[in-house]
Amino acid sequence: MVFPSAMWGLVLLIGLAGAAETAERPSEDASYVAAVEADWAAQEARAGRDVHDAAAISATIERGTRLLEYLTRQPQSVDVAAEIGTLDRLAREAAVAKALSQAARGELYRQIRWTIREAAMKNPQVTGRPIVFLQRRRFLCQMLHEYLGYYSDYGDISGGGVYCLEAPGRSAAVRDLIGGRLPQGNYTTLALSYDGRTLYFAFAERASEKPSYGSPQQRCFDIYAVGIDGKGLRRLTSGGYDDFDPCPLPDGRLAFMSSRRDGFGRCHNPWEPLPTYTLHRMDADGGNVATLSFHETNEWHPSVLNDGRIVYSRWDYVDRSAAHHHGLWVSRPDGTGADILFGNYTGLAQGPNACFQPRAVPGSRKILFVAGAHHAVVGGSLVLLDPARVSFDPASGEDCLDALEKLTPEVCFPEVPYRSPCWPSSYFHSPWPLSEDCYLVAFSFHPLPGMGPRVDREPATGIYYFDRFGNLELLHRNDDTPSMYPIPVAPRPVPPVLPSSIDPALGNEGELILSDVYRSLMPLPAGRRVVGLRVFQILPKTGSHVMDDPRIGYARGENARMLLGTVPVEEDGSARFRVPARKPLYFQAVDAGGRAVQTMRSAVYLQAGERRGCVGCHEPVETATPPAPALAMQRAPSSIEPGPPGTRPMSFARLVQPILDRHCIECHDGREGRIREGLDRSPLVLTGERAGTFTQSYQNLRPFVRWYEWGSASIGEIVTRPGQCGADVSPLTAILARHVADGRFELSDEERRRLYIWLDGNAPFYGSYDPVEQQAQFDGRLVPPPALQ
Repeated sequence: MVFPSAMWGLVLLIGLAGAAETAERPSEDASYVAAVEADWAAQEARAGRDVHDAAAISATIERGTRLLEYLTRQPQSVDVAAEIGTLDRLAREAAVAKALSQAARGELYRQIRWTIREAAMKNPQVTGRPIVFLQRRRFLCQMLHEYLGYYSDYGDISGGGVYCLEAPGRSAAVRDLIGGRLPQGNYTTLALSYDGRTLYFAFAERASEKPSYGSPQQRCFDIYAVGIDGKGLRRLTSGGYDDFDPCPLPDGRLAFMSSRRDGFGRCHNPWEPLPTYTLHRMDADGGNVATLSFHETNEWHPSVLNDGRIVYSRWDYVDRSAAHHHGLWVSRPDGTGADILFGNYTGLAQGPNACFQPRAVPGSRKILFVAGAHHAVVGGSLVLLDPARVSFDPASGEDCLDALEKLTPEVCFPEVPYRSPCWPSSYFHSPWPLSEDCYLVAFSFHPLPGMGPRVDREPATGIYYFDRFGNLELLHRNDDTPSMYPIPVAPRPVPPVLPSSIDPALGNEGELILSDVYRSLMPLPAGRRVVGLRVFQILPKTGSHVMDDPRIGYARGENARMLLGTVPVEEDGSARFRVPARKPLYFQAVDAGGRAVQTMRSAVYLQAGERRGCVGCHEPVETATPPAPALAMQRAPSSIEPGPPGTRPMSFARLVQPILDRHCIECHDGREGRIREGLDRSPLVLTGERAGTFTQSYQNLRPFVRWYEWGSASIGEIVTRPGQCGADVSPLTAILARHVADGRFELSDEERRRLYIWLDGNAPFYGSYDPVEQQAQFDGRLVPPPALQ
């Protein structure tokens, strides 16, 4: 065995301590030993010091001591007696480290690190089985781009593969599991079956020439499977959609993300066509593909929790910031019960901005995830979430961070605070929890790449052992292509198969049950009894992928929507009603006067035949259902009562302009002079003549209207406060009341309610993204909702 000269001190020391017989040598490959030591030096440089510093020696001993204590407590015996004795003696030498020469301190540091590494590598969870991983190259902009094959061609990048590290921690030798059987292209998102025999990954072949988006030459990611022995390579999906993020399910099927639903996000630049992709499911052979999520923007990174549910990341920006809310959501494997777990109301100042790559910790209720950013590729700080501790601040309505444990405090939450963002100088990716204390991770010493941090180079990302004590040990790194998605090759417990609760008798509808609308995190205004729920449907963006092309209304990046109608709320605050299945919906609690008291800033959908209940309206987490039977449960479910003309979809020209024509343009037609004694004409023009994209009336009402949107001009950027919805806070409401009191005109109850619907519905002008349909709406003609719903 040949060691570099720097290793002779360690060999001699361990030999004198009698540890040579009990500890495996790190490697017979001198280059691997040198790479490990160089990595330690890089770790100290990351901490602002070098291996000769007494502070580095002290910190290393502290981390190692905690690791050794942990290993001695494990039910599966790990014999680290030799390492404990060695570290104890080295710690005594370190007590006088400041008196040693620089060279001696460096040698002492290396002896300590090799002792700790030997102990870490004795953990059978780390070295007791091979590790598979992915090598990949990414389009460096935002997390939205890196799973779309189009951008591999757009950025002229390719490379990667699927590999197996045969002896983790002992050798850098890897086995290529694809071996040139796929053409030039790109790889992403690796997964392993529960029996440890089959790998799943996504691959996109490079186009022969750079294609335009939507052309027949465009390439997409498809999902492939291959045996852990490299045999049986096969493609599972095809058809011109991006399919990625394969996730084995307990029943043998696969969940995955796909762009099959079509449509785009609402805040993109002309150069970036970014389709919506959401949660899907298929059989293990690729058959029987089914859409599970009908959310109207993007989702990522599904995995299965220990209770059998799927956890995944969702981008959720209904009437609020388009660059902040990427929380963790859960659903059952049949798509029912989709619900927020954490991160849909994180503050702009504290974060995290995005919750990516969630994965259940074995034998624990906790979930590990990467705190990342919208305006960068996936990567960031490592965080443990305890779902049992999730709560909201009763004053702000935002997520409390008490449920989080930041495992890597030296890595800031990327893009936080939002208006003066921190960007980390190093980052983690694709963590695989071995326990609450030990992990396999991908890690880079270099800044997180992307458009936000303005870093356009992705450096080497290696595979590491990491623990909560701060120990970080290199297992593999390829300096040419980043390595990610480390997974131990071994069978693992299969979570329970959750039975479906679908009721075929409901047909193509779902049923919702609300226990008590007054059970609210923030109290509803006193004296405003809720008598109904408005049911809005969000309409996915079609046609142009460019933000505000075409414009919908006042708000930036606005949703097109339609009001399906209203359902009654009983005196005890309960409601029971049917809704169309597979549609993204949101609700508003409405008072007797027709004004919204509370409104959602998110979306919910039901599968066909799904019954679902909620306790209240933004109720506190873990709120129990009232024990008394709800009045709504003592009757048949309500059907939705359609709203007035101009609400399916929303249309200012049909909903609002007729009221202005009837009551307002007598004084607000732009002409000068007096109309009758004591009543002056107003320079405010409220006619329906065209003024750019909209009408004069719509443009001129803007100063008197308030709405929700992305930006500080919004009524509220993150959460909705009861009693502060559109009709409540828009000056137009008070102006109309004064005009009626002054006798200038009379508004019928039906007209007043129509205006409130418009104000509470975020005051849009159009309800369609289609230019032809928008022209029809401008003309006051009835148009159907967009074909894609």
